[in-house]
Amino acid sequence: MNNKIKYTIITFLCAIFLAGCGKTLNIQLAPEVTMYLSQETKERVTITAQDEAYKMLSQWLNEHQTGWFTASGRFQGGVYFRSGEHGIQVTKTKVIIYSTKGSKPQALYAQEIRKGELNKLLPSAQ
Repeated sequence: MNNKIKYTIITFLCAIFLAGCGKTLNIQLAPEVTMYLSQETKERVTITAQDEAYKMLSQWLNEHQTGWFTASGRFQGGVYFRSGEHGIQVTKTKVIIYSTKGSKPQALYAQEIRKGELNKLLPSAQ
């Protein structure tokens, strides 16, 4: 009976570990990235490796390659970046990766962020 309980506990812990791992993504920004500041006005700016926003986003993506979870739908707020075949939306609470291969961006993965972690990328009104 004791071995059966140990086996059950080990199996349960392995299942939790595997379910909590999430997806690993290695998103490298293109040399030029379009940054959309507002969905309403379609205001946009091109940023490169010399810009602070580019450096901050690139560093964050590099440091957070693990822990991505499947996402779908649309997310409100934040700022949107277009880099190659990916869209990247940064909100107060998460970063969302989109596929831009179709006619409309489609959410693929999301990761929660710490409060205030990427606030410098967000428009001041948010």
